[in-house]
Amino acid sequence: MPRRAAAPVEMYRGWLDHSRSVTQRWARGTFEAQRILATAARRARQDAWEAASGNSGPAGSAYLTRLGDLYRSQAFLWAAAGFTAGERLGRAAPGAAPEWLPRAAVIGTVTADLYLGYATLRERSRWAPGLVEELDRGLQHRRGAGRVLDAAAALGGALIKAAQFASTRPDLLPTDYTSTLSALQDRVPPQPWSVMEPAIARELGRPIDEVFDRVDPEPVAAASIAQVHRARLANGREVAVKVQYPHVADTIEADLSALERTFAALAAVEPSVRLQPIADYLRWTLPLELDFRREAEALAELRSALEDWRDVVVPGVVEGLTTGRLIVMDYVEGIKVTDRDAMLAAGIEPRKVARLLNDVYADQMFVRRVLHADPHPGNILVQPGPKLALLDHGLTTGLEPDFVGSLARLVRALRGGDLEEITASLRGSGLPVDEDTDLDTLLGVVGVLLGAEGTSDDESDNGTSGEALDLADFGRRLGASVGDVPPKLLLVGRAIGLLDGITRQLDPELDSLEVVGRYTGEPETP
Repeated sequence: MPRRAAAPVEMYRGWLDHSRSVTQRWARGTFEAQRILATAARRARQDAWEAASGNSGPAGSAYLTRLGDLYRSQAFLWAAAGFTAGERLGRAAPGAAPEWLPRAAVIGTVTADLYLGYATLRERSRWAPGLVEELDRGLQHRRGAGRVLDAAAALGGALIKAAQFASTRPDLLPTDYTSTLSALQDRVPPQPWSVMEPAIARELGRPIDEVFDRVDPEPVAAASIAQVHRARLANGREVAVKVQYPHVADTIEADLSALERTFAALAAVEPSVRLQPIADYLRWTLPLELDFRREAEALAELRSALEDWRDVVVPGVVEGLTTGRLIVMDYVEGIKVTDRDAMLAAGIEPRKVARLLNDVYADQMFVRRVLHADPHPGNILVQPGPKLALLDHGLTTGLEPDFVGSLARLVRALRGGDLEEITASLRGSGLPVDEDTDLDTLLGVVGVLLGAEGTSDDESDNGTSGEALDLADFGRRLGASVGDVPPKLLLVGRAIGLLDGITRQLDPELDSLEVVGRYTGEPETP
């Protein structure tokens, strides 16, 4: 009899767990939907205030057209917010609708808003030039940047990657876009354990408790592609379990296709905004980040290359537990590399960390020729010593000797102020420049590639660096002069820009070029 009674009890417990999981998903979804609508309300108030503050004179025709632009844009703002909130609630009821549908609705609404905004200004300037001022273009740029920021932050996936990359390209976008998007973080609300537990079990091909002694249900990190859970193997080894969200590859492909259609539509009305290179870059980098087997191999390659660095920690991969969507590696703790206060409290000198950071990455790039190419502040931890722990190796990649040689020539040319050599080294790295390229353009290219990004860390007081803002003033002319930049050069340039931003926070006086010069074959100055 007791055995017969056990089945109903287990069924009840299963039903109770399922009900609790559904309730938690709905509570989380409702909270996120409310947050999205609150963000839209703040954005609407900000847009209205900016439009009103620009009208210092009497209410004439220009004022009325500006008011009409505002009303049209706010209608699209609330439509997009409604679709986004619906997408968030839809995650609480998987299977209720195709995942791509509400996301496509959001992207389509934002695209229509931007398209009509720029098309209206273009046609109005053609038929009534007096009704379009520089203020109107600035308002449109700021509204557009805000819409893109909100959509990317809410939906994640390829959108957040696209917006982050766009913030580093003043040659593609107006200043208002690059400065607004520079604050975007690759953080998304985590998926509940009820979703991720079966995803881990599917990848393992067996129940989780056959492999792990425990897995913390709450993730330690959640980004646009995957989230990470702390766990302990049956043998007591502390590990980090990085697992992709279910169907994330399909979601990213749908997002990329929608983005490409969006970019084509916007290019038709605003030719100065060149967005296709963003899609090209993502088409190259996202497959790297989605392939966890490749990441495990890259991690192992970097770990081997840096094994003689006693002050660098690269997590080891657990053999036999890696698939295309799951990777298990050593769990590493430390202080976030931009947290100066925590470093000082632990007796760690930030200036020493800055010097070590530049030494380690110069060695990777110019000596080992394998680079941890996503060094944003969340991926670098500091331990006493100091030591650096390098995390997240989805973009870790090898560098070809010829490519490294061209970068080394560029560093030496910058140190020596040799403009002809700067041109030759940029051309050797794959950039279409020649002897006729003007000085401003050359320096602009170098700025975009070598430090224009700064850091988008939310604890930074700097935001986008002053150099990046200066570059944006002539960014579109720069893009027209040199054309498209090769994806690998952009990847390396983005990494250098992130490192530059971190260095500025830790030791603003450090001459990074002097440090790098010691790794490029340049003789040391006495």
